[in-house]
Amino acid sequence: MKPEPGYAPGDVLDFGAYKLRLKVNARARRISLRIDNKTGEAVVTAPRPKHLKDAVDFARTRHDWILEHRRGQPAPERFAPGTVIHIRGHAVTLAEKAGVITARPVQTEDGTWQLVTSGDESLFSRRIERYLRQQALKTLQAETERFAGKLGVSGVRISLFDARGRWGSCTPARKTIRYSWRVILAPPHVLEYLAAHECAHLRHPDHSDRFWAEVTDLFGDYRAARKWLKTNGHTLFRYNG
Repeated sequence: MKPEPGYAPGDVLDFGAYKLRLKVNARARRISLRIDNKTGEAVVTAPRPKHLKDAVDFARTRHDWILEHRRGQPAPERFAPGTVIHIRGHAVTLAEKAGVITARPVQTEDGTWQLVTSGDESLFSRRIERYLRQQALKTLQAETERFAGKLGVSGVRISLFDARGRWGSCTPARKTIRYSWRVILAPPHVLEYLAAHECAHLRHPDHSDRFWAEVTDLFGDYRAARKWLKTNGHTLFRYNG
């Protein structure tokens, strides 16, 4: 069936006070609405593409509910001078310095670290995000090689994406893994757990008991790291470049 004209799965509608993302799930029995705790978006799910218009209409009737459940969720901010972020568990203060085009870390006289770049509000934020993505790629590549090596697997290719509904994905047949770059802002053990989790999928493409046993063999007790992502993962979406 063709979707209702004007609406398609994946569309994001801007309602001013919030954004509404449209999804289709063939296993759903009815239209449902939830708040994505990572992005703050309202997400409406329909059983079929032809039901998307009804789903949007339903979401409109739940306007007050959406606003109520989004209270307390901070709006995404840009990276800005003076902001303190954590990179691989280390506190770093963002700082502006004229003429610094590529963001770079600088240690101050008191031993603390700054991440320095320049540009107007938008450009400064984008340059900081670019640096974070580079660090994420470098770190996740190393962790992937480490865990894949334990499995006797080599040649795994990784890439980054700005995940909305998941932190990573693995395609075993192609030996490819995709990660959310935002885990560079998480504690180190969380990033390492994610790498172990995705590498375990190279052997087990499901979430069976054998899969979790593999994660344990690779990483150890993963429960605290997994809980951190479930409980605090939304905080990694506080900033947008």
